[in-house]
Amino acid sequence: MSDEDKSRRIKYLDTFLEENLREKKPEEMKEFYDSWANTYDEEISFFNYNGPKLMAKEFEKLNVPKDAKLIDIAAGTGALGKELKALGYSCIDALDGTKGMLEVARKKNIYRNLFQFFFGCEDKSPISEDTYDVAVSCGGIGPGHIPYSAFHDILAMVKQGGLVCWITVNPKEEEEIETFNSVLTELKDSGKWEAVQDPVRVEEVFKKEFSLFYVMKKL
Repeated sequence: MSDEDKSRRIKYLDTFLEENLREKKPEEMKEFYDSWANTYDEEISFFNYNGPKLMAKEFEKLNVPKDAKLIDIAAGTGALGKELKALGYSCIDALDGTKGMLEVARKKNIYRNLFQFFFGCEDKSPISEDTYDVAVSCGGIGPGHIPYSAFHDILAMVKQGGLVCWITVNPKEEEEIETFNSVLTELKDSGKWEAVQDPVRVEEVFKKEFSLFYVMKKL
């Protein structure tokens, strides 16, 4: 691809990614990602998307045992799972709302099991309570994606003493910030989880934007 073609493609994708962050109904979101699945890995690389690699680097510092059972929330095409597997984690399952993304991930032989489920629907979760040692998510929670209210459901998937770790798009609108903080505070004040550490600032996760790496422990 020539520099001119790449520049034109990036300009198109900028608009595409703005659409990505717009709030959508679940069926609309599924259609959006299904249409993107086969070219996602190549196109997201144009923006220097370093989220999975940087999150795996921070996750490694937690010294989670290599035989821990992990669930990758909003696993997409398996970018985070690939990084975690390279660190020696082999008991990783994937959960994503989009069939197309999961099919791409399946071909990479990263995950033991792959589950299709979209948070915010009335469908019953395919994951039983207290199943995993750790839930991880990279870029899948926030505006236009998984609602912050889903932290309740994600936490239920994790065993007592287990971890919920994520990097996400930082909420920018006042309403988004308020919702994000209220859910985190609600779960803390009700004695359901506690912070393992202060959020870690991670630079250049996407383009030049930073994000925060959160680690919460289920009580």
